Amino acid sequence: MQHVAVVGAGIVGLLTAHELRRRGHRVELRSPGIAEGASYAAAGMLAPAAEIQHGQGPLWDIMREAGELHREFAAHLSGAGYRDASALVVGRDAADLADLRGLVDVQRTTGARVRELTGSALHREEQALRRGLAGGVLLDRDHQVDPRRLAAVVLEALTATDLPGPPVRIRREAVADCAGIEADAVVLAAGLGVSGIDGPHRELDLALRPVRGDILRLRVPASLLLPGEENLVHRTVRALVRGRPVYLVPREDRTLVLGASSREDDLEGSSAGAVLQLLQDAAEILPAVRETELIEVTTRDRPGTPDDLPLLGPVPGAEHVIVSTGYHRHGILLAAWAAKRTADLVEGIPPTPRAAAQLHAVRPDRFTPVAAHRSAPHLEETR
Repeated sequence: MQHVAVVGAGIVGLLTAHELRRRGHRVELRSPGIAEGASYAAAGMLAPAAEIQHGQGPLWDIMREAGELHREFAAHLSGAGYRDASALVVGRDAADLADLRGLVDVQRTTGARVRELTGSALHREEQALRRGLAGGVLLDRDHQVDPRRLAAVVLEALTATDLPGPPVRIRREAVADCAGIEADAVVLAAGLGVSGIDGPHRELDLALRPVRGDILRLRVPASLLLPGEENLVHRTVRALVRGRPVYLVPREDRTLVLGASSREDDLEGSSAGAVLQLLQDAAEILPAVRETELIEVTTRDRPGTPDDLPLLGPVPGAEHVIVSTGYHRHGILLAAWAAKRTADLVEGIPPTPRAAAQLHAVRPDRFTPVAAHRSAPHLEETR
């Protein structure tokens, strides 16, 4: 048994603490708030296929494994809001569909199961969609979770006395310096806040930057639904509308999560222009959006990196400090993967060739040339 301090209580920190407790370690979780940052705003799409982008090869394998690990979490975290529904990805017009088909080719090279659909077939799958859409694809392995429910369920599990491992000690306080933490290992999972904590990781250039996102929640009036319907759509719908991405995620409480902007501007709060654009683009795909009730606009900063890959690994020369941040817009999806990999690092488990390649790609010193040659030996890419 080791004593591990996890700093940060977003979904990544919560699931990491949960995994460490499950393995029998003594864990303390330090954070002034619980799932109040990017995790609170997130839509919770577990979409390793739909999230595939050109030029992000190392991320594809990580996302695919993360999606499967979430299925394992869903099996023993009842009430966490997991929904094993497929996802539709829609092209509004011919140009959007052409862009989408370019991604389909990439998705298939990763082993994703992709079924192409005509515009009329899309309407048969989801009758509330606009008629005349150019076409799209069905991704039957992408699923979703409600991050707010997941956070609540995991938080309860951390302190439960009838589960394996010692209950997690939760300290609702900010951490200013790693040196003040007495533990065998310290996991820095505080998102953008990691850069503001003193410690050996400050010798590295983590290159974190805030990427702001606006996300909306809409309530669907019962008058818009036919008998037996629970929402306007029963699966996640993602779309390209004149090149702009938009998504709609249905919840069991008859709400829709609509998102999300991605901006790096000077506005501290929500952007009126971004909110307007999201509503307009969503209505291009799902016209009934105009008749829903806007109940929430949430804006949060996501921790981005220059190559859109996360930062996960021990600090060279101070291997007891493990950096776990930079998950950008994939935080909910990658949280299960981050929890497993972090627990393996704490326990010193030799990585498989697959895990070694993943950890090499996300090592936290990769933007620090003077420190690159000091990377932990067990994280070197297998050759």
